[in-house]
Amino acid sequence: MPKRGKTGGALLLALVAWLATSSVVAAGQITADVPEKIDPQARYLIFIQGPAPGDLVAGAFANRGFEVVTERRLPNPDPFDLGRKASNQVRRLMAGGVGAQRIAVMGFDVGGTASLVASALLREADLSFVVLAGCGLDDRYNRFAASVAEQMAGRVLHLWEKTDTQAESCQLAFSKAKALDSDEKLLSNGGGHEMFGEVDAFWIDLVMTFLDRK
Repeated sequence: MPKRGKTGGALLLALVAWLATSSVVAAGQITADVPEKIDPQARYLIFIQGPAPGDLVAGAFANRGFEVVTERRLPNPDPFDLGRKASNQVRRLMAGGVGAQRIAVMGFDVGGTASLVASALLREADLSFVVLAGCGLDDRYNRFAASVAEQMAGRVLHLWEKTDTQAESCQLAFSKAKALDSDEKLLSNGGGHEMFGEVDAFWIDLVMTFLDRK
Protein backbone atom coordinates (compact mmCIF):
# COMPACT_ATOMS: atom_id res chain seq x y z
CA MET A 1 0.00 0.00 0.00
CA PRO A 2 1.47 3.40 -0.93
CA LYS A 3 2.24 5.72 1.95
CA ARG A 4 0.15 8.89 2.30
CA GLY A 5 2.35 11.98 2.35
CA LYS A 6 2.16 14.53 5.15
CA THR A 7 0.58 17.08 2.84
CA GLY A 8 -2.11 14.64 1.71
CA GLY A 9 -2.89 13.65 5.29
CA ALA A 10 -3.19 17.27 6.36
CA LEU A 11 -5.55 18.02 3.49
CA LEU A 12 -7.71 15.02 4.39
CA LEU A 13 -7.96 16.13 8.02
CA ALA A 14 -8.82 19.66 6.92
CA LEU A 15 -11.57 18.32 4.62
CA VAL A 16 -13.07 16.19 7.39
CA ALA A 17 -13.04 19.17 9.76
CA TRP A 18 -14.68 21.41 7.16
CA LEU A 19 -17.45 18.90 6.50
CA ALA A 20 -18.09 18.51 10.21
CA THR A 21 -18.49 22.24 10.79
CA SER A 22 -20.22 23.29 7.58
CA SER A 23 -23.02 20.73 7.35
CA VAL A 24 -24.31 20.82 10.93
CA VAL A 25 -26.11 23.70 12.64
CA ALA A 26 -26.02 23.55 16.42
CA ALA A 27 -29.52 23.24 17.86
CA GLY A 28 -30.74 26.04 20.06
CA GLN A 29 -32.56 25.84 23.39
CA ILE A 30 -36.28 26.33 24.09
CA THR A 31 -37.11 28.47 27.13
CA ALA A 32 -40.31 29.96 28.51
CA ASP A 33 -38.72 33.39 28.85
CA VAL A 34 -35.58 35.26 27.84
CA PRO A 35 -32.67 33.38 29.46
CA GLU A 36 -30.72 35.04 32.25
CA LYS A 37 -27.50 34.55 30.30
CA ILE A 38 -27.98 36.19 26.90
CA ASP A 39 -25.62 35.29 24.07
CA PRO A 40 -25.19 38.33 21.77
CA GLN A 41 -24.04 36.04 18.93
CA ALA A 42 -27.09 33.76 19.03
CA ARG A 43 -30.24 34.09 16.92
CA TYR A 44 -33.44 34.43 18.92
CA LEU A 45 -37.04 33.65 17.98
CA ILE A 46 -39.90 34.86 20.15
CA PHE A 47 -42.67 32.41 19.23
CA ILE A 48 -46.22 33.36 20.25
CA GLN A 49 -48.12 30.10 20.04
CA GLY A 50 -51.48 29.48 18.44
CA PRO A 51 -54.45 27.50 19.78
CA ALA A 52 -52.64 24.15 19.52
CA PRO A 53 -49.56 23.36 21.65
CA GLY A 54 -46.56 24.67 19.75
CA ASP A 55 -43.81 22.52 21.25
CA LEU A 56 -43.05 20.68 18.00
CA VAL A 57 -42.95 23.87 15.95
CA ALA A 58 -40.66 25.47 18.53
CA GLY A 59 -38.43 22.41 18.31
CA ALA A 60 -38.24 22.65 14.52
CA PHE A 61 -36.87 26.19 14.73
CA ALA A 62 -34.54 25.30 17.60
CA ASN A 63 -33.15 22.57 15.35
CA ARG A 64 -32.52 25.26 12.73
CA GLY A 65 -30.27 27.08 15.18
CA PHE A 66 -32.61 29.51 16.97
CA GLU A 67 -32.82 30.11 20.68
CA VAL A 68 -36.61 29.89 20.96
CA VAL A 69 -38.56 31.75 23.64
CA THR A 70 -42.12 30.43 23.88
CA GLU A 71 -44.82 29.21 26.25
CA ARG A 72 -48.27 27.65 26.09
CA ARG A 73 -50.94 30.29 25.75
CA LEU A 74 -54.13 30.69 27.74
CA PRO A 75 -57.51 30.27 26.02
CA ASN A 76 -58.76 33.33 24.11
CA PRO A 77 -55.76 35.56 24.81
CA ASP A 78 -55.67 39.30 24.16
CA PRO A 79 -53.29 39.98 21.22
CA PHE A 80 -52.43 43.38 22.69
CA ASP A 81 -51.26 41.76 25.94
CA LEU A 82 -49.29 39.13 24.02
CA GLY A 83 -47.73 41.80 21.83
CA ARG A 84 -46.66 43.88 24.81
CA LYS A 85 -45.05 40.85 26.44
CA ALA A 86 -43.18 39.93 23.25
CA SER A 87 -41.95 43.50 22.77
CA ASN A 88 -40.62 43.57 26.34
CA GLN A 89 -38.76 40.30 25.69
CA VAL A 90 -37.21 41.78 22.55
CA ARG A 91 -36.10 44.86 24.47
CA ARG A 92 -34.42 42.65 27.08
CA LEU A 93 -32.54 40.77 24.36
CA MET A 94 -31.37 44.02 22.78
CA ALA A 95 -30.34 45.39 26.18
CA GLY A 96 -28.27 42.20 26.56
CA GLY A 97 -26.32 43.01 23.41
CA VAL A 98 -28.26 41.08 20.75
CA GLY A 99 -28.52 43.00 17.48
CA ALA A 100 -31.97 43.56 16.04
CA GLN A 101 -30.99 41.62 12.91
CA ARG A 102 -30.61 38.50 15.09
CA ILE A 103 -34.10 38.70 16.62
CA ALA A 104 -37.44 37.63 15.15
CA VAL A 105 -40.99 37.52 16.52
CA MET A 106 -43.32 34.87 15.09
CA GLY A 107 -46.93 34.19 15.97
CA PHE A 108 -49.74 31.91 14.84
CA ASP A 109 -53.47 32.78 14.90
CA VAL A 110 -54.03 35.47 17.57
CA GLY A 111 -50.28 35.17 18.17
CA GLY A 112 -49.83 36.45 14.62
CA THR A 113 -51.89 39.53 15.41
CA ALA A 114 -49.76 39.93 18.54
CA SER A 115 -46.63 39.92 16.36
CA LEU A 116 -48.03 42.92 14.49
CA VAL A 117 -48.74 44.64 17.80
CA ALA A 118 -45.11 44.03 18.81
CA SER A 119 -43.94 45.57 15.53
CA ALA A 120 -45.95 48.71 16.26
CA LEU A 121 -44.65 48.95 19.83
CA LEU A 122 -41.00 48.36 18.97
CA ARG A 123 -40.76 50.45 15.77
CA GLU A 124 -37.38 48.93 14.92
CA ALA A 125 -36.51 48.69 11.22
CA ASP A 126 -34.05 45.80 11.59
CA LEU A 127 -36.36 43.42 13.48
CA SER A 128 -38.16 40.60 11.65
CA PHE A 129 -41.75 39.51 12.24
CA VAL A 130 -43.59 36.44 10.94
CA VAL A 131 -47.38 36.31 10.97
CA LEU A 132 -48.96 32.88 10.47
CA ALA A 133 -52.65 33.15 9.58
CA GLY A 134 -53.02 36.04 12.02
CA CYS A 135 -55.02 38.71 10.16
CA GLY A 136 -58.76 39.24 9.99
CA LEU A 137 -59.53 36.77 12.77
CA ASP A 138 -61.87 39.00 14.78
CA ASP A 139 -62.66 42.59 15.76
CA ARG A 140 -59.43 42.87 17.74
CA TYR A 141 -57.44 42.71 14.50
CA ASN A 142 -59.71 45.33 12.92
CA ARG A 143 -59.24 47.53 15.99
CA PHE A 144 -55.48 47.19 15.68
CA ALA A 145 -55.55 47.97 11.96
CA ALA A 146 -57.64 51.09 12.55
CA SER A 147 -55.75 52.51 15.51
CA VAL A 148 -52.15 51.28 15.76
CA ALA A 149 -51.09 49.67 12.46
CA GLU A 150 -49.59 52.87 11.06
CA GLN A 151 -46.86 52.67 13.72
CA MET A 152 -45.54 49.30 12.53
CA ALA A 153 -41.93 49.06 11.40
CA GLY A 154 -39.48 46.30 10.49
CA ARG A 155 -39.60 43.35 8.11
CA VAL A 156 -42.86 41.38 8.12
CA LEU A 157 -43.85 38.18 6.36
CA HIS A 158 -47.45 36.94 6.42
CA LEU A 159 -48.38 33.40 5.37
CA TRP A 160 -51.88 32.00 5.14
CA GLU A 161 -53.59 29.23 3.19
CA LYS A 162 -56.41 29.72 0.70
CA THR A 163 -58.69 27.09 2.26
CA ASP A 164 -58.39 28.84 5.66
CA THR A 165 -61.85 30.07 6.64
CA GLN A 166 -60.58 32.10 9.60
CA ALA A 167 -57.68 34.24 8.34
CA GLU A 168 -57.34 36.68 5.46
CA SER A 169 -54.83 39.08 3.91
CA CYS A 170 -52.97 41.54 6.16
CA GLN A 171 -53.20 44.35 3.60
CA LEU A 172 -55.71 46.30 5.72
CA ALA A 173 -52.95 46.75 8.32
CA PHE A 174 -49.94 46.75 5.98
CA SER A 175 -51.29 49.59 3.83
CA LYS A 176 -51.28 51.96 6.79
CA ALA A 177 -47.62 51.48 7.80
CA LYS A 178 -45.19 53.58 5.76
CA ALA A 179 -42.06 52.28 7.56
CA LEU A 180 -42.90 48.61 7.02
CA ASP A 181 -41.10 46.21 4.66
CA SER A 182 -43.94 43.74 4.20
CA ASP A 183 -44.61 40.65 2.13
CA GLU A 184 -47.32 38.02 2.23
CA LYS A 185 -47.84 34.74 0.48
CA LEU A 186 -51.13 32.93 -0.07
CA LEU A 187 -50.32 29.23 0.05
CA SER A 188 -52.28 26.55 -1.76
CA ASN A 189 -51.29 23.20 -0.32
CA GLY A 190 -54.66 22.53 1.32
CA GLY A 191 -53.45 22.66 4.90
CA GLY A 192 -56.00 25.24 6.08
CA HIS A 193 -55.65 27.18 9.31
CA GLU A 194 -54.31 24.22 11.29
CA MET A 195 -51.28 23.80 9.00
CA PHE A 196 -49.23 26.25 11.07
CA GLY A 197 -49.81 24.25 14.22
CA GLU A 198 -47.87 21.36 12.71
CA VAL A 199 -44.27 20.85 11.66
CA ASP A 200 -44.35 21.11 7.88
CA ALA A 201 -41.15 21.78 5.93
CA PHE A 202 -43.23 23.53 3.25
CA TRP A 203 -44.02 26.60 5.35
CA ILE A 204 -41.03 26.35 7.69
CA ASP A 205 -38.65 26.61 4.73
CA LEU A 206 -40.48 29.74 3.55
CA VAL A 207 -40.05 31.30 6.98
CA MET A 208 -36.37 30.35 7.11
CA THR A 209 -35.73 31.87 3.69
CA PHE A 210 -37.28 35.10 4.92
CA LEU A 211 -35.34 35.11 8.19
CA ASP A 212 -32.03 34.26 6.49
CA ARG A 213 -32.35 37.07 3.95
CA LYS A 214 -29.73 39.74 4.49
